[in-house]
Amino acid sequence: MAGEDDGTHQDDSPEVGREFHRMMDALGRDGLTQMVERLTERIEENPHDAESLHLRGLLYGQLGEHRRAAEDYGRVIALDPDDAEARLGRAHAYCELEERCLALADYDAAIRLAPGDAAAHCGRGSCKAHLGDLAGAMGDFDLAVLLDPGDAEAHYNRGLTHAEMGEHGRAVEDLGRAIELAPDLPEARYARGMAYRDLGEMEQALRDFDCALELEENYGPARCARGITRLNLEQFQDALEDFDGVLRLDPDSAAALRGRGVALGNLGRNDEAMDALDRSLALDPDDGETLAARGLNYVSLEEYELAIADYSRVIALDPGDTRVLYSRGTSMMRLGRYEEAIEDFNVIIGMDPDNLGAYLARGFARTLLGEHAGAISDCNRLVELSPEDPAAYHARGYAYAEMGAHQLAVEDFGKAVALNPEDIDSRRNRASLYRELGQPERAVADYDEIIRLRPGDPGALQERQQAVAEAEGR
Repeated sequence: MAGEDDGTHQDDSPEVGREFHRMMDALGRDGLTQMVERLTERIEENPHDAESLHLRGLLYGQLGEHRRAAEDYGRVIALDPDDAEARLGRAHAYCELEERCLALADYDAAIRLAPGDAAAHCGRGSCKAHLGDLAGAMGDFDLAVLLDPGDAEAHYNRGLTHAEMGEHGRAVEDLGRAIELAPDLPEARYARGMAYRDLGEMEQALRDFDCALELEENYGPARCARGITRLNLEQFQDALEDFDGVLRLDPDSAAALRGRGVALGNLGRNDEAMDALDRSLALDPDDGETLAARGLNYVSLEEYELAIADYSRVIALDPGDTRVLYSRGTSMMRLGRYEEAIEDFNVIIGMDPDNLGAYLARGFARTLLGEHAGAISDCNRLVELSPEDPAAYHARGYAYAEMGAHQLAVEDFGKAVALNPEDIDSRRNRASLYRELGQPERAVADYDEIIRLRPGDPGALQERQQAVAEAEGR
């Protein structure tokens, strides 16, 4: 299964018996090797000894020698094509060798020969999931759970499949059951954390990542995922520590370098952030998230041309990335390239007719170009989409002020202040307009409130003195 943070469907060996596997673990590698040698002697004496071939295949699987395991199971199948256990054994070996199509054929045969085997359905489901047949995988996992409700692996794999299908709530349920059945499985904790994160339940996700790392301290994917979650929660220093922990284990983790760069940027350490992001891109030059993060870091350094170059690379990779189109548009506005900025906002609105940010930004860009009718139209749409948003009225007030409709502008700035009494910019703009309209007393009241909200504001103090003088001179 693809993805930097994704879980992995398990391809566990067929269950000839849990006790057998415990015994294999107890023997250790040296003991297993000795058993293989004794079995090899038997097979040399009798090449048709199916039992010894089968057992040696199991041992080779335990030793990680999956090609030899597949060969031994193949010899058993040649002797008896209806041996379901040998089919299962070879299917598992093929899965370990990532030869999924061959594995799938063996799973099909095993299920045909011995219907009702939960392990066979679980293995086939995992194989289908790796091949992209998620619906088929789900059917097999459903059967595996029905046949053996206590099988943690089946619940785990079904949970992963739910997550990959975007059914994150169901993923949480299945992975929770897997955790109940196998509390010491860090992969299940990690996978459930990912599902919680996709549901936006960041605190729950953190708890699961914490548990996964308590079970396996050097579990890199869980530490990286916890770092990303901490970024989402704006816990930048803690996130940085997680990414540094991943990099101590794997200095070439592009994802951890990207996360480190984002954390450092948010901590104001922009030069260090740039180094981490450059290193990440050296490892993965076409990663859109890293390019977007570097673009944002360039903005923080006021290097807008470089930011635009990175954003443009992202858009070339994914023309539908509205977030990056918006970032490029606002960077162009910083350089006074308003027409080009408007083109980006037009594309966003074409794809998402209810995008508030694009209407707001396009409205300001049109105002700065003197396209007052278009600016007012954008701001009207903003008010229609978000009538309780003070920014919508502030933007329209600014557009009215620029076109000389001062009374309408005063009314809109007033609406913005009514929705957000701490909106200093709207109060300041309204105060300026009051003075232009010959109402300095009202301007003084706005300046008084600005000074209360922001004591010592030099601009407000000076402008208030001027407004008082205007009022006294009337």
